[in-house]
Amino acid sequence: MRRLALVVTIAGIAAACHSTPPSSRQGPDPVGNAPTVSRGEATARAEQSKPEPYTSLDHVYKVAGSRIPSAMRLVVMDTTDYNQVWTRILGRDDRTVRPKVDFTREMLLVVGMGEHPCLGYAISIDTVYRDQEKRIYALVRERHRGARCGCLAEVISPVDVVKVPRTERPVSFLERVETNTCEER
Repeated sequence: MRRLALVVTIAGIAAACHSTPPSSRQGPDPVGNAPTVSRGEATARAEQSKPEPYTSLDHVYKVAGSRIPSAMRLVVMDTTDYNQVWTRILGRDDRTVRPKVDFTREMLLVVGMGEHPCLGYAISIDTVYRDQEKRIYALVRERHRGARCGCLAEVISPVDVVKVPRTERPVSFLERVETNTCEER
């Protein structure tokens, strides 16, 4: 009887080891970053869920000359994070008035493009969608300088900050890159 129980236990363990592979979507990494969502996965979800655009999309701050050296996509849901992001965007000495945000009802989506060698680069959140399961999709558009376009030498770091209604649901940033076209002179 004991031998039969051992065989059944080993068979159960083997079946568990060879069951369907775990989803590629895991929980947050050790730092707390959410797992990435592939473009194909996000597009498939959007097609299935019939997303509806937000009626209020408030660009609270948009600038080409931020102090953020690398690309970023952030969701800001509290005052502490807002203070830190605002300092990163403007630097410590800037006296620009910070837009008011009621984090009990609103949250911020912040997109940054990182440093680029000259004017002709821009970033914006064009649209924010919500699906039937209340997931959020933000369509981010980056504009790059074209090969034939002139370049006014000034290092820039474009940023766009958008205020939307608060949700605890995940936000997926869908990327769209466009290149300026310029005629030869």
